[in-house]
Amino acid sequence: MKTIILSVFVIISSLTNLKETSSDFDFKLSDIARNFRNEIMNKDKCENLKRACDDLVDEIEGAIEMDDNYSHDEILELKKLKKEAEALEQFIASVGDCGNYIPSIDQFNLANQRIKANFSYVSRNEYCVDIILVEIGDYVAYLAKNNSSKNYTVSYKWEVPSRMNTGNGTMGLSEYSLRHIYNNRDETTQKSISIFEVKCKEF
Repeated sequence: MKTIILSVFVIISSLTNLKETSSDFDFKLSDIARNFRNEIMNKDKCENLKRACDDLVDEIEGAIEMDDNYSHDEILELKKLKKEAEALEQFIASVGDCGNYIPSIDQFNLANQRIKANFSYVSRNEYCVDIILVEIGDYVAYLAKNNSSKNYTVSYKWEVPSRMNTGNGTMGLSEYSLRHIYNNRDETTQKSISIFEVKCKEF
């Protein structure tokens, strides 16, 4: 009888120890954010980190569904972490240019609380959308930021100061969101560009 009771106790203890806490998930988020900062110049690794965020979202969702194992406050904390993991995936994909993602402004700001990238306005209130510069170490990315409640098709042109390299593009940009335009991953010394002739068509 004692053997049976001991066995049951061991099983219950094992199951309890397998339960991941919000601190475990928080650590994983910080680890992904740190690796993104360190590996941002490597697009393949950025793609892996984006997928790691997606996997983490699924892990947290699975924990939330096992609500019998968590208190009410723990469930609330898990939901916050899931929201942050979703935001981090959007941030990595858009800023790191490893996915056709369009994070909301709220998602961008939420994720950047953990990423801690430097960002500044290149142009503000000059065009129908603003242009921001995001800097992480030697990596720079230019993004269009739609601060309005309108959905736009945005066209633009860009050039480097020497005018030896130019580009242009057209993209959809939904309300209160951001989207990638340019980064210096392929030309690491080329950190400064001019973006001009920005035009929007509402859809």
